[in-house]
Amino acid sequence: MSEQHDNSYNNPKTGIKTTDHINGLELFRKGLEKDFYADVNIYNYSSNRDDTNLSIEFNCNFTLSEALYYLNNPIPNDTRSGTRKQTKLFLKSYTELRNSNSVPLDISELTLILRDTTILISKIYPQSISDQLENISTAFLDHNIYYTKGLTETPSEIFIPVFEEDTVACNTHLENIVTNNNNNHDYFIFWGVYYDRTREAAIYDLNSKKIIKGDIQILNE
Repeated sequence: MSEQHDNSYNNPKTGIKTTDHINGLELFRKGLEKDFYADVNIYNYSSNRDDTNLSIEFNCNFTLSEALYYLNNPIPNDTRSGTRKQTKLFLKSYTELRNSNSVPLDISELTLILRDTTILISKIYPQSISDQLENISTAFLDHNIYYTKGLTETPSEIFIPVFEEDTVACNTHLENIVTNNNNNHDYFIFWGVYYDRTREAAIYDLNSKKIIKGDIQILNE
């Protein structure tokens, strides 16, 4: 695992910019707290005032299994296949926030702090988190039995996505992030996972559905 794990996640937030210019942000935050039964913190890491990169942090009194059940709970009386209540509520609120502002808004990272794990989802192209949140939620449910080692051990931390370190493919992926040239498939190749029992980092390979060893690059915009 890259040493960037310690630098990008465990250290206190740095480089936070003002959010005073964002219309409706507090209403958006309070709405998320109500919809997700969570304490929500929102930061802005934009490099200039002409755009905004939000870091949204949910602190929930759920375990991972409880959160997955809640997030994937269908909307009552809604017959549309694949519709999930909570992801739809988040995306609706985020769309309303964007429409209320003339300044471009994007989400640079989305963090879920649960009782037994912390999940960090990073931006890999413009609006990638909102664009792929429903699919990521589905992947969490579909792969749960594999990255929890047959439901025997929940990772203490999960990073989405990660890339293999010191490879041509990794360098290409990171260059693509800088140039906004990545695509949605990059969320569903490798996830970084930490387990408390082994105190070691590993990679969850979504294609093989196996936990593998290897050095990885965690995104840190």
